[in-house]
Amino acid sequence: MKDEFTNRLGAFRTTIDYLFAPANNVKWNGQPPLRFGKRAAEAAGAVNALAEFCQRQSVVITGAAADKAREEKELEDAVFVLGQAVAECCRSLGHEADAAKCGFPISTWRGMRDAHLLATAREVIRIATAVMNGPNAAAAAECGITPQSVAACQKEADDYQAVITAPQQGIASRKALTGLLRDRFNEVEAIFAAMDGLVEQFTDRTFVQGYHAARTVRDAGHGPTPTPPAPPPTPPA
Repeated sequence: MKDEFTNRLGAFRTTIDYLFAPANNVKWNGQPPLRFGKRAAEAAGAVNALAEFCQRQSVVITGAAADKAREEKELEDAVFVLGQAVAECCRSLGHEADAAKCGFPISTWRGMRDAHLLATAREVIRIATAVMNGPNAAAAAECGITPQSVAACQKEADDYQAVITAPQQGIASRKALTGLLRDRFNEVEAIFAAMDGLVEQFTDRTFVQGYHAARTVRDAGHGPTPTPPAPPPTPPA
């Protein structure tokens, strides 16, 4: 969520906390103008709803990214082992082209991403299945190409395919919610704007001044900007 919205939400919450603090609540709750009290209750509910909306908008996609990273590594590990077995079997049979499609070092598998990794892994599984079920089944078994090893690699490929686009989906969803943020904030601001005028009817000026101070949007930002270093002295002519 942008700093602008974070700061505005902070001001909303500060104002609600100020109003509902026991020392201040008695100064307006049930006191004229009664419309102020109705607006205050409305504002409190609106701020809670807005905070929940913002939380959904700001959900970081690290969960989906972590799932993807885990499944990616599990597929890389599984297909590397199966690929080495398939490459050895294919070389022994004189099938060098197929061996070249499977015998990658682990570093190469680690460097593949997303669709490329998945497609290459499925090609290894295809070749492994063909060798295992063909006339060279004995050679395949001797190299460790078994129904169990192929099925295990197939499972990892399927698991990876299931999560491969999850982070991008999270980004798309969050982008859609961001488009609604400004309208939601403006709706809540309109409630407070009505209270800004009504609060002036209270005779306790300290309370009124405190209310306006709470309403001030302060820039929380990302911390102070570091002071740039002084320029080096000009060397003598």
